[in-house]
Amino acid sequence: MGRRRGKKRCWSYSAGSRGCRVRVVEERAGGNIYEAIYDPATGGEQRRTLGHRDREAAMRHADEKVARYRRGLDEMLAGVPTVRRLFRLYRSFKTPDKKPAQQQEDDRQMEMWERVLGPDFDLRKLSRREWDTFIRLRRLGAIDPRGHRVSDEKRRKLVGDTTVGGDQGFLRGVCRWATEFRDDAGCLLLERDPTRGLPVVAEKNPAREVATHDRVDAIRKHYRTPRMRVERAGKRQSAESHLPEVFEIVVGTGRRINAVCWLRVGDIVFEGSPEAPWGAITWPSDTDKMNKEWRCPISRHVQEALESALRKRVSLGVIGSGWLFPSPGDPNRPVRYEEVSVWLRQAEKLAGLKPQRGTLWHAYRRLWASARKDLPDVDVAQAGGWSSLEALKSAYQQPDDATMLRVVTHQAELREVR
Repeated sequence: MGRRRGKKRCWSYSAGSRGCRVRVVEERAGGNIYEAIYDPATGGEQRRTLGHRDREAAMRHADEKVARYRRGLDEMLAGVPTVRRLFRLYRSFKTPDKKPAQQQEDDRQMEMWERVLGPDFDLRKLSRREWDTFIRLRRLGAIDPRGHRVSDEKRRKLVGDTTVGGDQGFLRGVCRWATEFRDDAGCLLLERDPTRGLPVVAEKNPAREVATHDRVDAIRKHYRTPRMRVERAGKRQSAESHLPEVFEIVVGTGRRINAVCWLRVGDIVFEGSPEAPWGAITWPSDTDKMNKEWRCPISRHVQEALESALRKRVSLGVIGSGWLFPSPGDPNRPVRYEEVSVWLRQAEKLAGLKPQRGTLWHAYRRLWASARKDLPDVDVAQAGGWSSLEALKSAYQQPDDATMLRVVTHQAELREVR
């Protein structure tokens, strides 16, 4: 057990040594325990919540993770940087720090690339030939998502450049990680990134549809219709779904749907201040795509939606702290993305709206960002939860007819200086 100088902590435990160290820390009494892992690339620590307060379980987690790391070092650090070796190291050191869905995608990508290149392929020898061949065959559907070759042309499904570029980006990410990862002897897994200079394809016209306020108004007329089945006093009963409150919070905050579904009562503060007259929400790092915690003020409209959600919890018999939107089938779990998505599609159908191409909830995040193009980028990014201004400007803030008309009709006069 050890403590770091500086900020006082309630409890911490450290396993392993520098280069292969895992620490578990309780920052405040009764709070969740965090995992802090030494990052050899930066010399610092990467932190994430374990999602529980059990100290014994946290200590076992740290010991088991260090043992897994040690096994990986013994088995894989020496020798040629083959696809199998680098992937196993990446899976042992990097993948466990990602969210479950990202871990599943990592496993799929590794399985695919092992079949495409071969498990014993030396990544230092990756050339433009292998790279371009993959692009061509993956686009044609001759390589499926698991790396299997599809010889029957009738069974092939054409793949878009966004998917192909994502597959390429994963391998590039592994290679770049390997150029920064050092073993105990100080040796890099890869001296250089073999994908450097090789093109990563991107969709020239990606499907990034934006919802409109007309669409929002149409859904508001019907979002109280979808019902959910809940258990009251041992009986299954019908009740109004969480859709009205979830929808208003998504539209009013611009946050991702999973972050809204996973809100807890303790994340909300209604006490007003000059900076947040209607309260604020602390968006936890463990539900954020970039693992960053955000605290942002809310509008009056979002405050009303939150108060409605709290009243609905009481009417459903859910008392005390916990999930703001408990699952209809189990109040000890948050409502699932699939459940709220079914409700939204029902409201769209009742409103006579056509489904938007390639999106459901994310179109409202783009609406939130696009409707605020006239405001300072840094404030929009902070309020909406974007770590990158580039991502905000390129992928979320979309051009619209009204703004483009203002651009072409506006003309500032430039005169010669006399």
